[in-house]
Amino acid sequence: MNKQVLYHSAWAIVAVTSFVVGSQFSADKSDSTAGSEESKSGVSIRSVSNANNSESEGNSSAGRRRTVRTRGESDSEDSGPLSEADIIELGKEFKTAKGPIARRLIFGEILKALTPENAKQMRENIAHLSQDSPEFREFHYAWGSLAGKVAIDNGAETPKRDMAASLAGWAATDPDDAMTYFSSLSENAKNGGNYMKWGAVFGLADADPNLASEFAVERFSGGDKEAGKMIHIAANAVLRSGDPEEAAAWAQNIPEGTLQNQAYERLGNDFAKKDPAEAVQWASQLPDGDGKNHAISSSFHTWAGRSPEQAAEAISSIPADQRDSARYGYATRVVHDNPAMGVEWAAAISDPEDRNNALVDTGRVYMRKDRERANQWLQNSGLSAEDQARIIGKKK
Repeated sequence: MNKQVLYHSAWAIVAVTSFVVGSQFSADKSDSTAGSEESKSGVSIRSVSNANNSESEGNSSAGRRRTVRTRGESDSEDSGPLSEADIIELGKEFKTAKGPIARRLIFGEILKALTPENAKQMRENIAHLSQDSPEFREFHYAWGSLAGKVAIDNGAETPKRDMAASLAGWAATDPDDAMTYFSSLSENAKNGGNYMKWGAVFGLADADPNLASEFAVERFSGGDKEAGKMIHIAANAVLRSGDPEEAAAWAQNIPEGTLQNQAYERLGNDFAKKDPAEAVQWASQLPDGDGKNHAISSSFHTWAGRSPEQAAEAISSIPADQRDSARYGYATRVVHDNPAMGVEWAAAISDPEDRNNALVDTGRVYMRKDRERANQWLQNSGLSAEDQARIIGKKK
């Protein structure tokens, strides 16, 4: 199991990419963020639908008739489009709303009243917002859900970063057409400043996490070094259900190798945060292979951060052929709190290659935290000159 521990860096990576497209694509972040729970069926805005049943105090929206539609749907019998004057008034209410709740309620009205026909004018109501604000992103996600390429084309004419969010909304509701469009883009457009590939993967994850992982695999095959981040995005969507069996089935569909290992690692980490013992049991029942090893390792890594004594005791109770993976995860976590203990656990790994990798990983942490003691340990570690150079950062 030649692994590279990603337990801390992975979250920073995902946070950066999430910043690009928007918080609405991680449903577990907020009950009021936008996501897609239905494939090709509607604009799914969590809690906004409920919010629309209430009115902000002092606004004049009671007389307006509103609807939310997706492409191909007609208005309900008791609703109709807003007039231009109504849209302008709605914008004024949004800009002057007092407090976050009132603001969110009015924003819900904007989304509910959004149609392909009025979207461009409706956008004026949120155009003043930062391109990184949740409302700005969610509006374009909703527009993309309704109008697809039209919303993206409008973004090409604006100075702010809105095209990726529109693509995400489109991919969430019509992944086939959205991906046909994405495939037509130049590589520069896919990877450049508009962050279109991130819009694609976030939207696909909302539609079906399997589509998102397939997209990540395709990007990985094409040499995209950020494909691992995409797997984390897909995993995040899978984890919304909280179903370990569903999560395992999703990961098993990913081809064996780097991306599958990262998927299992991510799942093990998340399950262990909730119940480390159950996470270990889940990981232990996975099909044999590197993916299983990574799931066990990440489960114990997280458990060691939560309760190192309990995690250490649990290692002795699991099958012998799983203990190296458990020790690897345990060692690479406890080394941050107790470097000497970390390298001791790494040295207990029986597989020579895994042991060396674990000693290098833990040794580097030891060297950063206590260089004098780390050098003393290194002299007696039995590591090769090459591995020692990896620890102290010298090239051989």
